[in-house]
Amino acid sequence: MPSSDPSDLLHYSYEQLDRLRHCPDVACKICGTTAEMFDMVDFNKTCDSRLYPRGLAGVPVVYHACPNCKFIFTTFFDRFPPDWWRRFVYNEQYVEIDPEYIDKRPRVNAIEIRNLLRGRRDVVGLEFGGGSGLTAALLREKGFAFDSFDPYGVNDVDSSRRGQYNFCSAIEVFEHLHDPVRSLEDIVGMCSKGPLTVLIKTSTTDATVSPRSRLSWWYAGPRNGHISLFSKAALQLLAERCGLSYLAGFRNNAHFLGRGVSKRQVMTSVAKRKLLTRFSA
Repeated sequence: MPSSDPSDLLHYSYEQLDRLRHCPDVACKICGTTAEMFDMVDFNKTCDSRLYPRGLAGVPVVYHACPNCKFIFTTFFDRFPPDWWRRFVYNEQYVEIDPEYIDKRPRVNAIEIRNLLRGRRDVVGLEFGGGSGLTAALLREKGFAFDSFDPYGVNDVDSSRRGQYNFCSAIEVFEHLHDPVRSLEDIVGMCSKGPLTVLIKTSTTDATVSPRSRLSWWYAGPRNGHISLFSKAALQLLAERCGLSYLAGFRNNAHFLGRGVSKRQVMTSVAKRKLLTRFSA
């Protein structure tokens, strides 16, 4: 069998399906409401426009949808052994699945964050889910105090800055998390007890997924590790559960959560970023 479809992964999938057959509904990971089965896709479904450029793995992955907060998620990865993430998802073939994650996206992210924080000298930043750590490294080159933390990548957190972070970016990360509440709690736990801004970039389901379209949406891709699909309401509830406020959301899929930070401050920073981006272009 191909490396993406070993027999033990298929056996694991059948165990999950059997568990769902006896208990088809599960609690929403955000609000706790009973979430029904919504759709089933193959493990090899990617975010490529072709959806299955590597063919089918023959491993079914079930997604549930919450009728309350509209969060769409799968429990397939909840019991994944830690080493399986690197073996089946973030393996040597991952660059073929997501070729921009190594260099292009981190550089774009660094420019966006730099423009957003331009002029601020009080920033102690944390890049959560930073992969290779390139974004944080580029920001340090520009004079920002910025660290990267990634459970499957680079972790260069400066122990002297732990507990001091007042800005955290998680760009195209939360769709990869099987336990988003715990992950946001971990972020908050690493940050300052004072004012805090959290930038989450993730595509939302509000105008893209419905019972009619189901999961034909390109963003729903287990092979890319896209296993948690948020609505705006789900992000708002997620913020509340972790002691934060949902401050603002934008068309570029940027969502700002915060504590001790006003919506006006966020809007001003975003407006400055847009001007700087246009000027640079």
